[in-house]
Amino acid sequence: MILQIDNVSKTFKRSGDNSFHLDIDHLEIPEGSFTAVLGPNGSGKSTLLKIILNLLYADSGNISLMGRNHKQKEARAKVSYLPENYSFPENYTVKEMLHAFSELKESTPGQIDRKINKLASAFNVNYLNKKMKNLSKGMSQTAALMHTFLTDDQFYILDEPFNGLDAVQKKAIMDYIFSLQQEHNISILITTHILSDIDKTCDTLYLIKNGHIINSASKSDIKEEFGSVEAYYLNHFESKDPATL
Repeated sequence: MILQIDNVSKTFKRSGDNSFHLDIDHLEIPEGSFTAVLGPNGSGKSTLLKIILNLLYADSGNISLMGRNHKQKEARAKVSYLPENYSFPENYTVKEMLHAFSELKESTPGQIDRKINKLASAFNVNYLNKKMKNLSKGMSQTAALMHTFLTDDQFYILDEPFNGLDAVQKKAIMDYIFSLQQEHNISILITTHILSDIDKTCDTLYLIKNGHIINSASKSDIKEEFGSVEAYYLNHFESKDPATL
């Protein structure tokens, strides 16, 4: 099992009645799977990802990552993470940024150059020598995805990875991810608001609301019962009370 979460809780205390509680009874990701966690803004998706990566500390519970306690550095050695909000040095070119951040993992410059060229070809990138501050939103997002896939890892955690990408660019990146999954049996955990992307990608979906997993299902079961991921999502989140519409 790549990831297993049991009885994880985290409370953010705020003034008044605005405290937020994350309580995840169970979530698991098998090896080679493509899993999505979906939910409205503020439901706890990004918080959950950060707890998995030990960027936030849970108050209680158990998380096994790559067969180890997630707090161990070794558990995260083959994990790559794309946060929803990221920041890179503005005066670095794309290539300089990729080289600089590749030093966080054990890779030689030659290996990195070959991987940069491979990703640039797969992602249709012809602006490696352009400074980060001069990139459009789509270009910046693509550069961030290049950084995420720069090293050969086994588990990729992607928080809103397709923000700002046009249809052609999104397809190129999806095709690369699919080929990587087929060739190396990688596992993916993704959050996104673009439900049509999930229809094309994920094997298993978890729905999160107010810090709780409220439902999980395989894509095949969703297709059979609801016809589409969008219909499945709306069935659980669309208000049925006219007064709240």
